[in-house]
Amino acid sequence: MEIEIRAPRPDEFEQVCRVDGRVFGIDYTPEQLDLLRAHLDLRRFRVAFEGDTAVAVAGSYALDVTLPGGVTVPIGGVTWVGVSATHRRRGLLRTLMTAVHDDIDSRGEPLAALYASESAIYGRFGYGIGSHQLLADIDLALAQFRDDVVVDVDDVRYVYGDDARDHFESIYERCRRQRAGEVTRDAADWDLRFHFWDKPRAGASAAMHLIHPDGHAVYRMTIHSTDGRPRNRLNVLQMFAVTEDAYRALWHTLLNIDLAVTLETHVMPLDDPLPYLLTDRRAISARDVIDGLWVKVIDPAVCFATRTYGTVDRLVIESDGDRWAIDNTGQDAVCRKVRTRPDLVTNGASLGTLLMGAERIDRLVRAGMVVARTPEVARRAEHFFATERLPHSQTGF
Repeated sequence: MEIEIRAPRPDEFEQVCRVDGRVFGIDYTPEQLDLLRAHLDLRRFRVAFEGDTAVAVAGSYALDVTLPGGVTVPIGGVTWVGVSATHRRRGLLRTLMTAVHDDIDSRGEPLAALYASESAIYGRFGYGIGSHQLLADIDLALAQFRDDVVVDVDDVRYVYGDDARDHFESIYERCRRQRAGEVTRDAADWDLRFHFWDKPRAGASAAMHLIHPDGHAVYRMTIHSTDGRPRNRLNVLQMFAVTEDAYRALWHTLLNIDLAVTLETHVMPLDDPLPYLLTDRRAISARDVIDGLWVKVIDPAVCFATRTYGTVDRLVIESDGDRWAIDNTGQDAVCRKVRTRPDLVTNGASLGTLLMGAERIDRLVRAGMVVARTPEVARRAEHFFATERLPHSQTGF
């Protein structure tokens, strides 16, 4: 039977959810379907229908993402990408991704981004790693702040319900421009987060909420006991702090929760200062470093003119045959198409990594992902694309 690719109708919403559920192993409850109905804009989705049956799906959210320097641009946050097991190897993934990218471009969004369920998939669609995630375990018996670190925990307290929601939204809006890679969250997104946080999950407690006037943290506790000795495990789900005082106060509180022996987290950026606040850096064990946000540059002229740069310079980048001059010699950066000799040659996927400042130029050159005209050009590019902080995002979608 012929496959039709189109945007789904409102009455086909549950079919779209069933495809996603089959692919990712999720059995959505009626309550979750209601929340998702408010969260998804079906006009931004493309679905493969075989007759009246949905067999594959991909879509996007309308978001803004922070670029190096704190300025934001609109993006299409690609999501819900999946093909039913019965319809794989038919080219549906590429067809759907092309349709979604065309839709994002038609809306004037210069960037697409996603979180990859499998990291080997999206490079061929022009996505490059835009941030990394550090998966870490902390031995709470060893995790003691240095004596000279000033910490004031008097403003940290637990909150519940609407108090937590209002505070979280306010803090997040203050924090999301502080680090490249973070994206906007609307009311429907917060509804979903609190829906899942408010319920126990996988043997762990419902989420507990800590707030500071300039920050907040969310964690779950899993109860363990060995021979009558509590050995509870904490899982920090989210942590945002506008100020260093809030950052230290929240982490100090988390590291001193009674009856817990281990803390695990995936919310620490690679350049997080926490190890240097402790008397013993080995209290923190890195389980893994994985890819976080993946980005695809749709309009280089907009994206590279919007971010800031570490030096005053002009570099020409060739990507998939097109050459773009990034000129940061005036008051504001300018990016335009040119024909002049390139300083750096790369592909569309690595272009996204360069945009976000997610990786050192030297590493990309040594891996053969970027070719520099000369070693001197590579050194200039290293300083040019340098960022004050490494990109990071705590907002999956």
